[in-house]
Amino acid sequence: MENEQLLKAILERFDKVDQQFSEVLQRLDSIEKSQQEDIKGTLNLINKKVDGITYDVDYLSEKTGKHDTKINSLEKRFQS
Repeated sequence: MENEQLLKAILERFDKVDQQFSEVLQRLDSIEKSQQEDIKGTLNLINKKVDGITYDVDYLSEKTGKHDTKINSLEKRFQS
């Protein structure tokens, strides 16, 4: 009878450990999902900033091209 009680106690302990392990896995899954959402948010923010920088670079490049054309035109007038 004592062996049966010991076996029952061991099985109950394993059931508790199994339940706790399942809870840990659920928490890890939750943490992983929230981190993925944080990373996506950060990447979207970076993407918006890069798009803004690209627009600024394109704008400044266009302005520089126009100014270079005007300077070149003025240089040619002074050389004539």
